Amino acid sequence: MLADRKYPLILAVLFGLYVVAGKLGLSLALVHASASPVWPPTGIALAALLTLGYRVWPAIFAGAFVVNVTTMGSVATSLGIASGNTLEGLLGAYLVNRYANGARAFDHSQDVFKFAGFAALLSTIVSATVGVGSLVLGGYAAWADADEIWFTWWLGDASGA
Repeated sequence: MLADRKYPLILAVLFGLYVVAGKLGLSLALVHASASPVWPPTGIALAALLTLGYRVWPAIFAGAFVVNVTTMGSVATSLGIASGNTLEGLLGAYLVNRYANGARAFDHSQDVFKFAGFAALLSTIVSATVGVGSLVLGGYAAWADADEIWFTWWLGDASGA
């Protein structure tokens, strides 16, 4: 469990790592400014949630919001994207904790496959769907491009996990 005195420092470090990794990831964006085929913050968020616990979610949310509000979109779309990114991490961590031996998922081969399925393939659907939905509904992406943006977003999150 996190020591209460160190909790603000841990959140600040996690926030900073998420923002730096997010900006690096978005520098590789091709199909849309908010969708990258490589998204390291997914892995950072998942590792933090698995090792430090669910209570670090505010740093993930804040980091995702800052990355997106300073890239493209509005406050509303950035809040939507940050919500999707945070929910993705929480769902991935929950599923890995529940079904794949948590932070020790790499100790057994069957848990590695469960980790890949739950964290990299399944939970990443949440962020891609909420994120692209936010961009389309906010007018920052066209419906006609949504499938390509969604696949790129999902691929980036899956590779990050």
